[in-house]
Amino acid sequence: MSRSSTAEGPRRPELLAPAGGLEAGLAALQYGADAVYLGLKRFSARADAQNFTLDELDRFLGHARALTPVRRAFVAVNTLVLDRELPGLVDTLGDLADLGADALIVQDLGVARLARRHFPQLELHASTQLAAHSRAGVETLRDLGFARVTLARELTLEELRDCAAVPGVEVEAFLHGALCYAYSGLCLFSSHVLGRSGNRGSCAYPCRDRWEVTSLDGPPLPERLRSGFAFSMKDLALPDHVGALRDAGVACLKIEGRKKGPTYVAAAVDYYRRLLDGTLPAAERPEREADLKATFARPWTTLYLDSHREKDVADRDLVGHRGAPLGQVEAVVRSGAGAAIRFRTARALARHDGLQVEVPGLDRPFGFGVSSLRLVTRGAAADVFEAPAGALVEVPLPDDYPTVPRGAPVSCSSSQAVKLRYQLERPKLAQRARRPMSVAAEVSETGLRLEASAEAAPGHAVRAEVTVAGALEAARDPAGMAASARAAFEKLGDTRFRLAGLDWRNPAGRFVPVSRLNEARRALAEALDAAVTAHARGQVEAARAAEAALTPGAAAPGDAPRFTVKVDRLEALDAFEPEDFEGADDVVVDLGLLPLRGLVERLSALTARAGPERLRLGLPLIVRGWEERALRARVEALRAAGYRRWELTGPASWAHLGLAPGDAGGLDLSSDWSLYAVNRAAARQLRDLGVGRITLSTEDVRENLAALLAELGPAASVVVYEDSPLFISESCPYANLAGGCPGPASCTFERMELTSSHGGKALVVNERCRAFTLNDAPYNLSPRLAALREAGARSFRVHFVHRPYAPERARELWRALRRGQVVRPGHLGNFDREAW
Repeated sequence: MSRSSTAEGPRRPELLAPAGGLEAGLAALQYGADAVYLGLKRFSARADAQNFTLDELDRFLGHARALTPVRRAFVAVNTLVLDRELPGLVDTLGDLADLGADALIVQDLGVARLARRHFPQLELHASTQLAAHSRAGVETLRDLGFARVTLARELTLEELRDCAAVPGVEVEAFLHGALCYAYSGLCLFSSHVLGRSGNRGSCAYPCRDRWEVTSLDGPPLPERLRSGFAFSMKDLALPDHVGALRDAGVACLKIEGRKKGPTYVAAAVDYYRRLLDGTLPAAERPEREADLKATFARPWTTLYLDSHREKDVADRDLVGHRGAPLGQVEAVVRSGAGAAIRFRTARALARHDGLQVEVPGLDRPFGFGVSSLRLVTRGAAADVFEAPAGALVEVPLPDDYPTVPRGAPVSCSSSQAVKLRYQLERPKLAQRARRPMSVAAEVSETGLRLEASAEAAPGHAVRAEVTVAGALEAARDPAGMAASARAAFEKLGDTRFRLAGLDWRNPAGRFVPVSRLNEARRALAEALDAAVTAHARGQVEAARAAEAALTPGAAAPGDAPRFTVKVDRLEALDAFEPEDFEGADDVVVDLGLLPLRGLVERLSALTARAGPERLRLGLPLIVRGWEERALRARVEALRAAGYRRWELTGPASWAHLGLAPGDAGGLDLSSDWSLYAVNRAAARQLRDLGVGRITLSTEDVRENLAALLAELGPAASVVVYEDSPLFISESCPYANLAGGCPGPASCTFERMELTSSHGGKALVVNERCRAFTLNDAPYNLSPRLAALREAGARSFRVHFVHRPYAPERARELWRALRRGQVVRPGHLGNFDREAW
């Protein structure tokens, strides 16, 4: 039976809170979080959060485990890890195993492999960055050893229920907080355009930029709607769905916010804790919601929980923190040498609170502090320190204020009352995370002999022995001597141990002075600590050694280059002639846009042209619940027709083919870049899972690609031309700008070109109501083909996907790239950068 259910039905979900730093973690526990997720200074998808040192984590774990009930701490090691970073990663995993972190949150399959093989005491949780958006993805990740899967934010309640029904694994769903525009783990925008990768923890958030439509293939937009925040999402908030999520079997409800402060964490945890427990009175709920919004809030949305067709999910007109609504500007009045806004406040207001006014024409609300406050009664204004809810107030505007119209919304963006309401207790954290120590003591007339044991890892105990020599006299009170010994050995101070049991053997009834007992305890704890440390160091050294050697060897210098072509529209290959297929490794056909009717016949015709040894079928990257039946029908029909060469794109691909990870079932498998082999451990994991040829990441840099090519040789393939999807989203930017969606049956929107406020350009393509945002120019490494060959690359890929290519243009590009020519236009992604 799943830990998320009991014989009586679904268990109350675990409430999981963010901790960007130690104070936020303490706030989460103080206000009722069952567990906290946090990051260290490295390998965290929130690299610019404060994050934890190892010492802080150690003491935080000790504090969490001293509480009743005991709380848990999950550590996010949820970035893609470059090959040169593997030794540091192994050290980090060893430290986390030694400290006893309750779980490891992982994106990189290489990190999962290292943890599972070398640090099995670490429970694995799949990050939402692993892009599990279906039951199939959950099944595969369970089979890979994950105890919990954090699902994509885009799922409906029905899909969550289906995923939660997978036996042998828990699922976690987001409950509250900021939303990414794109599917997490599949966003390349910040990386390709700005060199700051969300998959590496340094996203620059281009989704929050203002964008202007410069070309549109679809219903025209009025001029006033052609500019806006097309990709900027509202905040997720599901207070009315906590019961439904529990009933769906979701084991854990997650609050987003590792970059937010302790007051936000406290207010969010308190609000949802009381909702989950049924202790928040209905009359008090609006005020607690306002408290939370005053710490940080964009407009709230339930996203797609009720329906995947929901379109009111983006905030096209403004970005940033809005706050708790207070009222509307009734007038701008002169105040001495300046001006003030007059409005009726919906909640109590005090000096030093923060206000924001939504001013037309500004991208963000105009914010300022309440430097002074006047209460207006009977037409007269008097200075006050605070004003009650319902009062008419005047607040001076700063000198640089914009034109503020009547009716402009006013919100509280910072509240002294809220900060006082959620004050932190700040407990002393002298205690470290403790592990139980059992002690056996044997007393004789010549001294004291001690042996201690503790579990260094599940199923592996370490021991230490200490002898304290010296004649011992007979005890006046042997029974009291035993009690004194226990009291002495319980004083383990700031060690990593707590006394679990003491076997006191004193057959001759000798007296041991307290000073001798203390000396023995200190020596024993030091010896046992050294044994635990040695075991942890041994785990790290074994992992480093196992992952150090390169396998199977690079390609020979004279090997001729081989090319693969991938398409999502069969007509892109219509102009290819027989010689265009000669020497090609693979012709990969993405099944995502191809209907079942006539598919076998169309593929048979392509096979006749390309050759039966070349055709490979690519599984779609995103397959939602309502799409799975059609995909499975296509897969079954094609497997029945004898197609055995397949390309995997994500964790769900194995389940879609009816495979258990590691059992290829007689199929010839390759992987696309979206499975992110950016280190040798990830590449080995894919090889262990039956993948014969691995496509390297289009995010990667030259140095890291070279290291992987040395490891994989001809088994590695490099994408040299592709319209890489920068964003893949269920949120349609055309509908976001237009303020609504006509529905799939009436929509004629196909594509639009956009230019950002920073000058960036993008193309959005509508593929069956799923938006693919592309760079205005393809990812194109043709200027670096010589460098790639020098690094050992012999297998290259050309992808004609997402952007519709005329057959003649596809043939022209294919021929030029195979000849080693430079083609235009294009961008190099991160290839020439030192980091991403």
